[in-house]
Amino acid sequence: MMQVETGTALRLATLLDVEGRILRAEDMAEIGFVAVNDAHALVPYRQSVLWSRAGGVETVSGLALPDRNAPFLLWMEAVCRHLSSLAKPAVLSAAGLPAELAGQWGEWLPPHALWLPLGAEAALFYAAEAEWHEGDVALLARLGEAVTASRGRFQRPSRLAAGLARLKTSRKRQAVALGLLVLSLFPVTGSVLAPADMVPAHPLVVRSPLDGVVDRIHVRPNEQVAEGKPLFDLDATQLTGRLDVARQQYATAEAEYRQAAQAQVFDPKAKAQVAILAGRAEERAAEVKWLESQLDRIRVKSPGSGIAVLDDPSDWIGRPVVVGEKVMLVADETDTEVEAWLSVADAGEARPGARLTLFLNSRPLSPVRAVVLNVAYEPSARPDATLAHRVRAVLAEGQDKPHLGLKGTARIDGDTVPLIWWLFRKPLVAVRQFVGF
Repeated sequence: MMQVETGTALRLATLLDVEGRILRAEDMAEIGFVAVNDAHALVPYRQSVLWSRAGGVETVSGLALPDRNAPFLLWMEAVCRHLSSLAKPAVLSAAGLPAELAGQWGEWLPPHALWLPLGAEAALFYAAEAEWHEGDVALLARLGEAVTASRGRFQRPSRLAAGLARLKTSRKRQAVALGLLVLSLFPVTGSVLAPADMVPAHPLVVRSPLDGVVDRIHVRPNEQVAEGKPLFDLDATQLTGRLDVARQQYATAEAEYRQAAQAQVFDPKAKAQVAILAGRAEERAAEVKWLESQLDRIRVKSPGSGIAVLDDPSDWIGRPVVVGEKVMLVADETDTEVEAWLSVADAGEARPGARLTLFLNSRPLSPVRAVVLNVAYEPSARPDATLAHRVRAVLAEGQDKPHLGLKGTARIDGDTVPLIWWLFRKPLVAVRQFVGF
């Protein structure tokens, strides 16, 4: 008699210990771990799982992290789904399952099992070799109540669902929803943003006068230059060599002509060669004169006053150029306009005549007003390897023109659109591109 009372007291103490650990658990995972593993000290069993309608098989005894694709878990999930309609604790065996599920019972579980519902959304499943006694079922049912109470601490109703429920039952919130709907239809001016900078409005383009190689750059970037100041030289080696050869050929042709002119007095045959040799000498003279004029053009001078606009001069040294290739610009640093690069997705929002507001990085609190002059029909490749449409805008009258080279962000105003369209245009475009219709 004393041994029975001692055993009962020990089991009650074990129940209180396991129940306390469940109630003190800090998250759902810890609750499930204690319920399927530590309950073995209370009632002997071989296998246990914690199942929920939302998460499936969440915890398995003896496993820290169950593999949801394992065959046992897939079969166990089907069994729990089938048993989820049972609202009370039930002692089970393979005979209580459909044939397609009962056939695998012996492969995965011992003969006797206990289904212990935890409310309507979860349950504990215990499987043991021996039959379940009423005392064991009562102890585990008590443990299940503790699991249900502890899980309730971490289960909160969806804020969105609760908000929708309150919205349906509250006229005040219905009025707020109506107000938001009206606000979403409020007309606003559509606008797009684009990186922009100040570029010369009427630059003087300095091009290569002939084919050659850049030998020297005489100016630095942004250097002030006057009209006629040397800007760069082309390599004269090739032209000098050709000029020397042409001069030698001219001297030879001139000597042959003089010799034939003197010999025609005594030799009638030489008289016929005089006209040919004279023409050849004139041809060589013209070639020498042309090469001398080309040699005079290898030094390129500034066509006007302004600042020199070019990249690093050292990048140009030794670079081959062709006739008409742009080398640099000469521009008035105060005669500027806005150049913006509009992304391909926003190209349809900008039109000639639209208002453009430029917020310079150097003075963001003093925006620059401009009017779009033109928008490129086709996108161009930018230095950052992206495609964008070039937008040129002329500054509005009556304001100071920013200096050349200043950068910022341009806002281009478009048509009037509803507020909801202005907010969700880009997300809708992204969704449409992803969905494909």
